[in-house]
Amino acid sequence: MTRHEKAAQIIVNKCVDLKKDEAVLIIATEPLLDVAKILFRACSKRTNKAQLLHLSHLTSKEPLFPAITTFMQKMNVIFAITSPSISHTNARRRACRAGARIVSMPNITLNTFARIAQMDFEKINRRSKKLADILSMANEARLSAPNGTDLILPIKKRKGYSDTGVVDTPGAFSNLPAGEAAIAPDDGLSRGQLVVDSGMGINPKDLEQVTIIIKDGRAARISGGPTARKLSQYLSKFGSDSRLVAEFGIGTNDAAHISGYALEDEKVLGTAHIAFGNNISFGGTNDLPLHLDAVVYKSTVEIDGKLIIDKGKLALE
Repeated sequence: MTRHEKAAQIIVNKCVDLKKDEAVLIIATEPLLDVAKILFRACSKRTNKAQLLHLSHLTSKEPLFPAITTFMQKMNVIFAITSPSISHTNARRRACRAGARIVSMPNITLNTFARIAQMDFEKINRRSKKLADILSMANEARLSAPNGTDLILPIKKRKGYSDTGVVDTPGAFSNLPAGEAAIAPDDGLSRGQLVVDSGMGINPKDLEQVTIIIKDGRAARISGGPTARKLSQYLSKFGSDSRLVAEFGIGTNDAAHISGYALEDEKVLGTAHIAFGNNISFGGTNDLPLHLDAVVYKSTVEIDGKLIIDKGKLALE
């Protein structure tokens, strides 16, 4: 058994606890078919109702056709292996409300997929839920890092969320790889400077540092050369609400590696991330087809003055 086959087996058996005769839909876009086919073979060993839907492309503004949205609501299990992500779409939320168990793996690489097999799901579950509870009870978070990041994030109004990778109950949703505790900051209050290490559509090979000045809970200024200009132009397509600070998250997965891609980087224990755009999944009201994560490495996180992460090391277990 290859390491990719082992990861697929763990996903099917442990993460979604796939039952015989359950209906499974794997949605995949062109660059990610290798991963989708590995997972499809693993699903087909457990059920004769596994289907692979190959989409040539998706767009951020209208990621799924209405017919696909309706079809998703008939499924027991859905794997979304797509670019762009459908995690924060109404289609995904409606399918969950209809009872589908959904795993989203946007832009996943084969190496990241293989590392899912190394995850200690019980440990990640405990750590993520503990940190989510801390976020739920807190008033304010501070995020800083050696790269120049220094942010104040009021978090009084909403509850924390834990992403554990276990989607064994109807309506459950998770990323894979999993491992984070997150919350939607209070609207209009976050402030400071965010320096992006990965994410935000930035190519891992890009050498330019992107700096985002946040005022009144929004990205007020984005600087850093051509990469920053490209990001700013992309956000402008979705209007001013695309600049809303939508999420503050803390990575909890000690099996994840820094890869240069937000899906895995934001889960790495010792990183933190800030997202802009849609915050509906976290209890907010900013509903638009955009959710971009910016990951900060070697982060220091303080919650109501208590040290939680210290320069990338967990200070609270």
